[in-house]
Amino acid sequence: MKTLGILLALIVVGIIAYKVAYPTTVYRFRITVNVDTPRGLKTGSSVLEVRHRTYPAWTTLGNNTGASTLTGEAVFVDLGSNPDGRPLNVVALLAQGQRAQHVDFDLLPGMTFVSHWKGKYKHFGTPREVSELPVGTRAEVQSNLIPTLVSFSNPSDPNTARVVSPSDFESVFGSGTRLRNVEIEIVSPGTWPLTLIGFSGEPVTRELEKKLTWISHVTGYLNGQFSCNPSAESCLNVGHFRRK
Repeated sequence: MKTLGILLALIVVGIIAYKVAYPTTVYRFRITVNVDTPRGLKTGSSVLEVRHRTYPAWTTLGNNTGASTLTGEAVFVDLGSNPDGRPLNVVALLAQGQRAQHVDFDLLPGMTFVSHWKGKYKHFGTPREVSELPVGTRAEVQSNLIPTLVSFSNPSDPNTARVVSPSDFESVFGSGTRLRNVEIEIVSPGTWPLTLIGFSGEPVTRELEKKLTWISHVTGYLNGQFSCNPSAESCLNVGHFRRK
């Protein structure tokens, strides 16, 4: 019995030592899309979580010492409807680039808050640096960091999506409609284990299914203008809208 107790104690100490040596970093951020319209300002936002796990280099033969996972949803902005009743909307995907080809969206905070970094990589913040930013830290997402924007002529049909250029809202939505800005803000990740039951921290957004009802039963790549041709372009898929 004594030997078993010692063995269990060693296992516990080993687990604690491993967690200290190779910690998991968690942070959350809110991304907000603001659009000026003839009917006033329209806005939408989504809270996402990044969990970065570190591990010994030998586990990947020295190729990597950490990996990040993103949880959350794209931002849906309801712009109302045009005179014929057609719904107007814009969705900021969990990707960047003209065809949503840059999908490492967990890197967005590290690339946006450049004025805060003082370490080795002054143009990119590590997950630990991002996690140490005070809650409420905000910045405007600029230029090519702005997420890929799409609009659905019929939100019930995933194949009616079209890309919308940040500078070309008027040609899609009509005169007087312009993208004001895209903002990012650090929010509270909460305290474990209270976060497991939703009693701590800013909740990760899970509202997109109310707007895009197909998101839970469509899998893989979408069709329409995003017909999949991997050799020539990226293909729009469900991962651009939701990460679990």
